[in-house]
Amino acid sequence: MTDTLQDCADVLAEAGFVTHRTEISVNDKSRTFDTLAFEDATVLGFIVVYDNPDQLIASWRADRDCIAMRHREALQAARQKAWNAYLVLVSREPADFAQSLALGQIEEDLEAMRKITKAGVAVSGGARMALLPLLPFRAAPSLDPIDMSAEIQSRSSELDEQIVAAFLSNAEDGVVMQLLEDQA
Repeated sequence: MTDTLQDCADVLAEAGFVTHRTEISVNDKSRTFDTLAFEDATVLGFIVVYDNPDQLIASWRADRDCIAMRHREALQAARQKAWNAYLVLVSREPADFAQSLALGQIEEDLEAMRKITKAGVAVSGGARMALLPLLPFRAAPSLDPIDMSAEIQSRSSELDEQIVAAFLSNAEDGVVMQLLEDQA
């Protein structure tokens, strides 16, 4: 099994973030969990990885509170950047429909930090997909030139060829409209 937190750290480092892995104890110390803290010039946050969506849904609030308490001084010192504090909650296993709805509701909870949720990150590229909202845009793709006249003709196959030809020949609007009315 891959180390999902390390995959996330690699993706974030490639995007210019500084990362630091920490272990957090739940308040009653009954369990611990690893988190990945990350920061760049404008954003800071934490990533928590769960085995499945049910664990994520059941534990995220308590885990958020533990993270906030453990890092409260850093969050207070961040001042303006604290408005861009994120909690990224990911599950290695994919979510079913009901779980996906619950993950969406978690994202809409803006208490303490903004939330990003993603299930099924164990697949190749899953960490990148989970972190996409935080990553900078990549270069625009290079596209080959398109012959717009040929493209319009191929996409308007249900229209009469005369109408399309008139449109493409820059005929006056009245001529094109007359051809359309004649077809009706």
